[in-house]
Amino acid sequence: MSEVKNVKGETTVRTLSRALSILMTFTWDDRELSLTQISEKIGLAKSTTLRLLGALESEGFIEKNLRTNHYKLGHNLYYLGLIAKDSLDIRTVSRPFMENITQLTKETTNLYLLDHYDRICFDQVESPLAIKRTVRIGERYPIWAGATGKSILAFMDRDIWDNMKGRLERITEYTIADPDEFIQELDKIRSIGYAVSVAEKDYEVGCVAAPIYDASQKVIGCISISGPKFRFPADTDYFAKLVLDASLQISRQLGYYSKNLMYAE
Repeated sequence: MSEVKNVKGETTVRTLSRALSILMTFTWDDRELSLTQISEKIGLAKSTTLRLLGALESEGFIEKNLRTNHYKLGHNLYYLGLIAKDSLDIRTVSRPFMENITQLTKETTNLYLLDHYDRICFDQVESPLAIKRTVRIGERYPIWAGATGKSILAFMDRDIWDNMKGRLERITEYTIADPDEFIQELDKIRSIGYAVSVAEKDYEVGCVAAPIYDASQKVIGCISISGPKFRFPADTDYFAKLVLDASLQISRQLGYYSKNLMYAE
């Protein structure tokens, strides 16, 4: 008898998993999908997909466009989304990742948020070491200089890049002030997903930063590791992996969803 119950339980969990997979097929680019498209995306027969869609529709999680026979997300998901959005606090979401990074690297981790064309330090977990890099919470600086600013700017619209070209000025001898080199740097950051700077804004500081996105798929800030230049690693791959992993997890908890990463896990 217990074996029967277990089989039923496993079947229920599998059905629930499939239903959730249907919901996750919808993206900002694919807001309405046909039965065929959905069944192909989740790898199930149309008959099975149709039964699941019917159950989701009856609970208000899916709606059918009677004119096109395509499906879209329903009103109950919108309602739940509003509750989730109101419950999210980026500092609360980010803090565990920041604490973990500082524990692993012994360097300072910062959370920056975008405000117009500036980045503002919103939260910080300080290095436990005596010599360390710290900034004031609320510190404001333009996004065209340093890893934190450029990790945000690189993922904004390219017309903003052109706007920023006219604002470049040399802060240290390592600051990128040439417009062509500046655009090439942003292209590189956009390609690899993160930014690195050493002595670019401060002679004695190295930094690695990766962008954070919100539910509208827009970049809203970044997470960074910074430390004294004498201790900053020549090979930043490890630091880059830490900020990339953390920025993706934070973004997902804020509602970010990329179809390119949909099945990455």
